[in-house]
Amino acid sequence: MRRVRTVAMLFVATALLWTSAAPGGDPEVPEKYIKVDQVKAMQDAKKRVTIIDVRDKDQYDELHIKGARNVPLRELPTRLTEVPKQEPVVLY
Repeated sequence: MRRVRTVAMLFVATALLWTSAAPGGDPEVPEKYIKVDQVKAMQDAKKRVTIIDVRDKDQYDELHIKGARNVPLRELPTRLTEVPKQEPVVLY
């Protein structure tokens, strides 16, 4: 009987440790999605907005939104200093 209780307590302790190590909650920076027509309206209204094309350079060279800057997704973490903080930023 004592062995069953010890095994049960170890199981409960392991389960508690396992669940406490799991990430939870919302990310610190909430994601916001907007539609293409909203971006177009911002451009048409001459609102300051930075548009970043996160595709590879070849794809960017083939076709991109007018005024968009190419920062491939894999390079984005090291090039964040190039992203203005004073205006909205659209990634596509």
